[in-house]
Amino acid sequence: MSKLQEALQFIEKIESENPGKSAYEIVNHLRGYTKKEYTSRLWSTATGYHQEYIRDEFEGKLNINELVLSGEITDFGHFIGSLSDQIDQPGFQWSDFTSWTGDHTSWAGDIGSAIVAYRDPNDNIDVNSVEEALDRLARDSDYTADIAAYVVGKMINSGKQSSITQAIYQYNSKSYSENVRTFIKKRFGAVIEEDKLKNPAGLDSKMRSAISTYIQFSSAYESLKSLKDLAKLPLNLGSEDNSIPNSVDIFKGSQHFIKHIVKYGNLDSFKFKPYQIPGMSWLGTVNYEVRVTG
Repeated sequence: MSKLQEALQFIEKIESENPGKSAYEIVNHLRGYTKKEYTSRLWSTATGYHQEYIRDEFEGKLNINELVLSGEITDFGHFIGSLSDQIDQPGFQWSDFTSWTGDHTSWAGDIGSAIVAYRDPNDNIDVNSVEEALDRLARDSDYTADIAAYVVGKMINSGKQSSITQAIYQYNSKSYSENVRTFIKKRFGAVIEEDKLKNPAGLDSKMRSAISTYIQFSSAYESLKSLKDLAKLPLNLGSEDNSIPNSVDIFKGSQHFIKHIVKYGNLDSFKFKPYQIPGMSWLGTVNYEVRVTG
C-alpha cells in the first residue's frame, strides 16, 4: 500500500466516524494528526477552529514529509495544514476571511517566513542569501502542498466534492501540470494560450502583494509601517535596504514560486518588466527586464 493510499484510508475512516460534521470541521480535526505547529494559536486564529494536537495511537499519522500526490513529492502534513485554511466554514463564503488568510498559511507564508528568517539577526538559519533561505524553507514539496490545498479546497467549496477523501482522489487523478494551471488561473487570473503565460506581470504583482502583507503583519517586523513602501521595487536594482525585509527580497520570493509554476506547469520561459508597485499598474514598471525559466 502506498503512503497516499494509507493516508486516504485514514481520512476516509475519520469522515465515516463523523457523518454529521462538515468538511471544514473534519479537515481541522485532521490537522491534529499532523504536527504540533499546525495546532498553535496562530492556526486556530487563521482557521477559526481550535484543534489540539492529538496524542493517541495515530499520533502524527498525517505528518508525512514525502508522499507522491498528483505525481509529485508533497509534504502531506503541510497540505492538510494549508487545506484547513482553504475550506469554508459553514455560513461563510470563500471571499471572506479564508481568502485572505489562505495565502498566508500556504505559499505566501512559506515565502514570507523564509524572508523574515533570513533578515532576522536572532534567527539561527545558516544561509548566505535570501535565495538560499527560500530553497530551504519554501521547498518544491511545500509548493506542491500549497497548490494541492488550494485546488482541493476549491472543489469542496464549489460543491463539486463534499468528501475530502474523494476530492483528494480527484486531484490525484490529474497531472500536476494541469493542477498547477488550474491554480494560477483560479487564484491569480492567469491567462494561458497554449503553453504561454500572457500576463506574467499581473501574476507577479498579486504574489508580491500577498507576500508583502504577510511580512507586514509578522510580529518580527512590526516597524514596517507602510505596505506600499515595503512592496515598492526600486527602479534600478541595488538601492534596497538590506537590514530588514525589502521589496527586492519579496520580488525574489515571487520569482522563486513562479519558477516552480513555470517548470511544473510545463509553461514556456518568458521575459517581463515587473510593476514597480503591486496592484498599481498605472504607475508603471521598473527599468529592467526579468527572464523566468523553469
